[in-house]
Amino acid sequence: MTGYVNVDNNALEKADVVHDLNRYPYPFQNNEFDEILASHVIEHLGDPLDFLQELWRIAKPGAQITIKCPHFSCNWLHPRHKSAISINLFTFLDHNNSEKYLNADFQVNSVKMRWLLGRQGKRGRLSARFFNGIISGLANLNPALAERIWCYWVGGFEELIFLVTANKHSD
Repeated sequence: MTGYVNVDNNALEKADVVHDLNRYPYPFQNNEFDEILASHVIEHLGDPLDFLQELWRIAKPGAQITIKCPHFSCNWLHPRHKSAISINLFTFLDHNNSEKYLNADFQVNSVKMRWLLGRQGKRGRLSARFFNGIISGLANLNPALAERIWCYWVGGFEELIFLVTANKHSD
């Protein structure tokens, strides 16, 4: 992506930095980035919580972080996915939760579910967009209900989108 420091473990992708994101620490300084976009990465990693801890380390105070990944209801469609993610991913990072796992603090600004990613092609595109808008819109009225009750009625959700802020004090 233009304007970003692109990271990939595959040198053929011609990323700015070639690095295996399962290896910590990442080759970046503490508090280096104002914005981080992790699009369909976290589900490929061995431990999503270690990944979030590392994002928190390299994020500047107040950095905006976007994480896109498959919802667990469609996660296993790809043979290389290692982790299934729910809308509750950041619940286990909340200081008020008795089951807190990391030394990281994120403010969750929004969690959205998308029914389809839009790979339908020209045929059926208009109807797919129409139903995607309706199903995604209804799901986002109450993501917890959509996740627990009716995600299987609609064949699952292809994407979760987390928009969070790194809660940190300036060094």
